[in-house]
Amino acid sequence: MPYSSRKTKKGCIQVYNTKTRKVFSKCTSQKKAEKQLRLLRALEYNPDFKLRKPNSSKRKTAKRRF
Repeated sequence: MPYSSRKTKKGCIQVYNTKTRKVFSKCTSQKKAEKQLRLLRALEYNPDFKLRKPNSSKRKTAKRRF
């Protein structure tokens, strides 16, 4: 897996690609860095990956006419 994270001098976490050294996040928390790593890996292994929209299950309302 080419994505990794490391701790910076400021105490933040940096998310980057180990092959290209491209930085995706300069200063974030450990929890958010883990989420971002999971997302990057999902996009790498499944190009058709799409996030679920939280409001997709709600019933659509009719538009009002004035």
